[in-house]
Formats: sequence, C-alpha cells, structure tokens
Amino acid sequence: MTFRSSDAFGRAVLVPCQREIETIDDLKAETSALWKAEAPNAKAGTIGSGWGCVGALLREGEADEKLAPAWRAHFRQVRAEGLSVVNSDGGLDIAWPETIDGTPADMDIILATATKPETSPPGSQSVAGAWLGQDGGYEQYFLENVRYGIRTADDLEIWHHIEADGPTWLKAEGYSEAVQILQGETEKQNASL
Repeated sequence: MTFRSSDAFGRAVLVPCQREIETIDDLKAETSALWKAEAPNAKAGTIGSGWGCVGALLREGEADEKLAPAWRAHFRQVRAEGLSVVNSDGGLDIAWPETIDGTPADMDIILATATKPETSPPGSQSVAGAWLGQDGGYEQYFLENVRYGIRTADDLEIWHHIEADGPTWLKAEGYSEAVQILQGETEKQNASL
C-alpha cells in the first residue's frame, strides 16, 4: 500500500515481529524479513529497492534511545535515500498510530514498507478498474485487506465501482465475508445520507 503523510488515514493491522527486538541485529533481521516478504527475490539483508523500502518508527523512550542511532547508521549504509514516508534516517514520518478506540498503540517499534508514490495518486475509479481489468486473482489483495481490517479512506468508493460492474469473481465463496462487510458499510453510508 502506498501511503503519504498528507493523505487521509487508513486502518492497518499490526502484527508482532518474529522475535523480540532488543538489539540492532534483531532490528536488521526483522526489517530484512519484512522486505523479503515484499520482494521474495531480494538479496538477504536488503531492506528496499527503487520502488519501496522498510522504515521503522521507534517509540520515545528506551527503544528509541537504544536503537535509533544504530538504525540510522544501518539505514544510511544500505539505502542511499528514504522514500515516500520513510525519511533519510530510515524513520517512518508518521504520527504514532492509535487503536480504533483512540488510544496510542501499545508497542515500542513499528515497521512498515513504504512504496514509491505516483506523482498523482490514482482515483477510486482507476483502482477499481485495475481490479476489474484482470483475471489473475489479484482482487484477493483488496478483499483480503477488507476482511482483515486493513483499510483505506477510498475503499467504499472502490467497492461501489466494483459492485456496479459485477465481476464473476465477486461471487466466489472465499470473498463472501469481505463482500458482506462492504455491503454493510454501504447500507450504513446510505442510511446516513
């Protein structure tokens, strides 16, 4: 997902790292593993390429004091520059996230992959058109994100375009939960108008 610090907030799911991050080597291993999930053919130890990179947000306190200088040095060594909301020190340039109830997320380190944004972001109709114009199963990305609560501010608009076109894959049993979520949100939206 491409995100910019000036865009509307979306929702994400924060998942624990594979291991406790206590040292810079732990942080390097986790960021490398996250990048490997984004780019399976990447060389071991890499944390980015021309189209994206991993950034870290360290909570003020012990994690920040202990890891920030070493993370900055490592990021500068393996990356020539930041990207999107990852600054040149490898830090995520976003506010500390909040839970759905508005309390600050209770963790010390957040890792995320930022991708190189388009000069002008595509609109909801363009995004929906990309899902509708393919037949390789890539719609799963959008619907699984909805199912697991990973959301953008444009999801309902995208959904309205997809639903209006009625692609055959929309009826797949595996998508029923996401479709029900989107239909329920549409009903709420329509009721509030």
